[in-house]
Amino acid sequence: MQKNVRLGTGYSSQTEVLNDLFANEDAMQIVETIAQNGYFPDEPPVVVKELGKLVVLEGNRRVASLKAMHTPSIAPKRYAGRIKKLMTNRIPIDSVWVHVATSRDEAMEYLAAKHTKTTRKPWTALRRAYFYYAQKESGQSIDQLIQRYKGVDIPSYIKMHEMHNVAISLKHISEETRKKVSNKGTFTISTLERFYSDNHIQNTLGINFNKTTGEATIPATDDFDKVYSRVVTDIASGIATSRKQLAKEKQRKTYIDSVINEVLDGRDLNKKSKKAAASFKPTNSIKHSQKGLIPKHFEDTLNAPGVGRVMWELQTIDYAKFPNATADLLRTFLEITLKKYLEETNSLPSRKPGSFIFLANVLQKLKTDLQAVSNHGLVQVINEVQNNKWYLDSINHNPDIFAVESRVKDAWDQIQPLIKFVFDDYRNRTTKSKG
Repeated sequence: MQKNVRLGTGYSSQTEVLNDLFANEDAMQIVETIAQNGYFPDEPPVVVKELGKLVVLEGNRRVASLKAMHTPSIAPKRYAGRIKKLMTNRIPIDSVWVHVATSRDEAMEYLAAKHTKTTRKPWTALRRAYFYYAQKESGQSIDQLIQRYKGVDIPSYIKMHEMHNVAISLKHISEETRKKVSNKGTFTISTLERFYSDNHIQNTLGINFNKTTGEATIPATDDFDKVYSRVVTDIASGIATSRKQLAKEKQRKTYIDSVINEVLDGRDLNKKSKKAAASFKPTNSIKHSQKGLIPKHFEDTLNAPGVGRVMWELQTIDYAKFPNATADLLRTFLEITLKKYLEETNSLPSRKPGSFIFLANVLQKLKTDLQAVSNHGLVQVINEVQNNKWYLDSINHNPDIFAVESRVKDAWDQIQPLIKFVFDDYRNRTTKSKG
């Protein structure tokens, strides 16, 4: 079991194997399944005989689980008690059938045919971070890990694990984003690493790393949660990447400053209360109570068929399940609503024959009209919509950008005061004209 095909690495001891399989490969689930349903012998482990011992090439979780059920004390401490309790009045399995390959090469051919893909799959950086951290959680100190794994930058992996652990523990990310970030094989941890390694970002957000161990301390505040949630969401959705917003120091400074300004309305981030990043625990995301993006109480006072139909769809479609369709529809709704309002109030921008009136044109015209009557509150709203319109535009035009639930909800929250004004103002105008 110390050289495993599926995991793509070698181990130096059985203890190391068990620590990793229980911490990162959910071996405990196999223990519980066998205890509840029995052991199914239809897929025997594949082994090869080397130096007088049988080495497991496939089926390592099953073998580790069976060994732990036989002798619970060999499992990591946090699982040993549960296994012992689970095995009360149960007889452990002493032996199982296995497929013995004549050589590793023969086993490789068999496993390749079985899985129809390369079996020596290398670990991602994030998967390696979880491997080393599992050894730390089993009781080894970071100094011991540094001595044991010479040539490996253990502190960097400790940083990576802890900042990723914080990311999946955030309160202000959607369940969709949490699932993407939790995937150790596909989440772009290198982009997040570039972000939290930046000195300006560390100082701005109040992130501190122990220079020797890599252990992190971060603000335990809702402000930090909101800002880091936006960053993690942008990385998971492809909005912020190592090649664009986070490529250079100047770009990272501009990016984090804009995020804080947007998320916290320009005020400084509260960094007073801090705690160890390792103490954060993954949490269930807060579910939104409504399925549609626009509340049902919104009424289309413009009585325009297109506006009414699009608004009904935005009130009906599950934006958490279909964020891209919702984002595309939201941009359409904003544009046609403003155009119809300006048309009905005889304020539609002029255009040359054969040209079109775009969303940018109607936003600017409405802002000019509101400035003329000193409606500074809505002028600020339009400024924010103009500054962030690129997000809805990019989803519509850029194949590398896609929407996520929380950003779509943020976009509607930003637009909502403007839409409410349009509907209320037109209702008032119509009522006065009838009176």
